[in-house]
Amino acid sequence: MAGEVFALISAVCWSLHMIFTRKAQNKAGRSANLMDPMAGLFITLFVNNAINAFALIIRHFLWDPAPINSIGIMFFIIAGISNSFLGRGLLFICVSMLGAAKAGFTKATTPVFVLLGGVFVLGERLGPRNWLGICIVLFGLFLMSFDAALRDSKKLVETAKFDAARKRADWIHLAKGITFGLGAALFFGAGNVFRKAGVTEIPDTILAVSIGSLFAMLACILVLLIRHKGREMLLAIKNIEFNYMMSGVFASGAIYSLVSALRLIPVSIANSISATEPLFTILFVWLMKEGKKENLGIQTIVFGVIMVTGTIILITR
Repeated sequence: MAGEVFALISAVCWSLHMIFTRKAQNKAGRSANLMDPMAGLFITLFVNNAINAFALIIRHFLWDPAPINSIGIMFFIIAGISNSFLGRGLLFICVSMLGAAKAGFTKATTPVFVLLGGVFVLGERLGPRNWLGICIVLFGLFLMSFDAALRDSKKLVETAKFDAARKRADWIHLAKGITFGLGAALFFGAGNVFRKAGVTEIPDTILAVSIGSLFAMLACILVLLIRHKGREMLLAIKNIEFNYMMSGVFASGAIYSLVSALRLIPVSIANSISATEPLFTILFVWLMKEGKKENLGIQTIVFGVIMVTGTIILITR
């Protein structure tokens, strides 16, 4: 049961991570000095590594680390770049385009990619219930996306600002947002599969998170330097934004909880429970009075519940 509890805590932390990411992006959008999303991602990774450094120091004094091997380290590196850099980076873009709640629903497809990764990477076999859960999750995603596009187009008609070109642009915008969200889910899923393989080789939660976050931050720095954003990166650290900082804190909580769960239960179950994040996102969006900004309707909630229902089917055996 401890593994399931850790996975549920991860879901709560991921939802808060997305809420604070959205709040940071909204604040940046109102500012005269618009922050590059990659710089925002760098801040969260910087916070992650600061927390990891503190955790490593505590671990050094309290207990001996687990024996390490090159295969486990390689898995941690791949997991960190895939999950914390590529997955989170695409998620940042998705949140900025669709909002935290809708992006959360899209990210909830992660268990689908985890199950597929389990089949092709870990050699797991899927039963009828697994495939039923996958179909329900994807069906909920399709309904949510189609409904969002339909309501947005209807709103444009009612405000007399609708034309064919605008309609096409809105559909393209929605399709891009969903594509980024699915890409994030893909890399999150792949990263977690490799992370599971890593903790199987080296059962050390702190080391797993620390190595992954370090290489994710190095990849982010490299991309920023290639894009000639080094000065913006330094300014982001000098004038660190509170919401991005809190986004990093909750991301750390989510990763530590998920890795702890992966050490105790199968990767498919851990990620399926973690995918209940959209329900917590809806709750926090409502509590923080952000729902009106994201135009959350009863349909969005219902379709999100459909996706979570598919996740529950994936959990039960």
